[in-house]
Amino acid sequence: MKGKSKCLSCGTLLTIPQAISPSMNTFSLDEEQSDSHYSRKVKFSFTDASIDKVASVMGGHVPLTQIVNSQRPVIREQQQLLPSFQKPLEETHHSQNEELIEQSINHSSQKNSDANDPLNYFEKDGQGILISINPDYKGKNKKSQQQRFSLLYVWAYNLIHQEPVPNKEHLNQAARTNGVHDKNYSTHLNDVASRFFIKSDGTYKLNPGGQLELKNILSEMQNLEITGFEYWSQTRKNSSRGSRITKEETQKIEEWIQMQSRCETFDVRKLETAVNFALFALFDLIKELKVQEAVKPGLAYEYLIKKYQTVSVKKDNFTKALTNGKEYSKYFNRTHEGLYCLTVDAESLVEEWLNQGSVQKA
Repeated sequence: MKGKSKCLSCGTLLTIPQAISPSMNTFSLDEEQSDSHYSRKVKFSFTDASIDKVASVMGGHVPLTQIVNSQRPVIREQQQLLPSFQKPLEETHHSQNEELIEQSINHSSQKNSDANDPLNYFEKDGQGILISINPDYKGKNKKSQQQRFSLLYVWAYNLIHQEPVPNKEHLNQAARTNGVHDKNYSTHLNDVASRFFIKSDGTYKLNPGGQLELKNILSEMQNLEITGFEYWSQTRKNSSRGSRITKEETQKIEEWIQMQSRCETFDVRKLETAVNFALFALFDLIKELKVQEAVKPGLAYEYLIKKYQTVSVKKDNFTKALTNGKEYSKYFNRTHEGLYCLTVDAESLVEEWLNQGSVQKA
């Protein structure tokens, strides 16, 4: 049968199978070289039986297996370790920023705390009335100044005394003492009270609307560029006639001169400035001699020049220093009668002069 190598009947071979030629081992090496180039090409073919035998020979030419150094050393750039107590730079900057923010918040909080401290605006007079440190409440007219005073006073009184203002008459008396009272004050007070005060059994304290209005007033009080209506100057002009020295007052001055005072041992020539002379004169009359609780400027000046004959200040300069509320309100308080007394800071300052025998300019 075609395609068969044996007879199907008897099994006789019909063709002789050709012998398969064994595989041969081959090896060739081609090299090329020039002045600037060299190349070598290797070709080989080995049977399985021969490969192990020629391996050692071929080792110098071509490796049987490409060796990949899996243990190739990796050179790493080692980062210098920070000391255990040292923070990374970024973290340090973050901490510094947090600290600066915290300081800024603390400073802002401190600033707000100072602005909201009623003792920065009023002092106690020992008789239940608060004395204003700065007479300018930044109102645009006298009505506004009076209304702002009333609101500020009630706020300060509530916090300082921890109780409501006792009655309307107390506010009227406070307005007189602080030189802001006139025939219209009571009317303006009623207007403020109806809008900004809680009235309970005749007492006064701020309502929520008053608290909001207070924030606006305190903000303007802190702004040195804002100035209010100078009602105090108008009051001084009206009371100028009352500043003249009467015969009775002249007699009082002569009596005061004869009284012994600790101030006599102080060299008044060291005072030099008008405000220092005014401080010294009021301290002598009010704190040392205790002849009056508040003094007229002209009366204080006449006593000063007669008691201490080496005084070198003119009356106009003396009076201007005493009545200059903008610059020296921290030293002098003015009553509604136009009389003047010292603040607590002023008393401490003059006391220091007497103890040290020297003067620091006010």
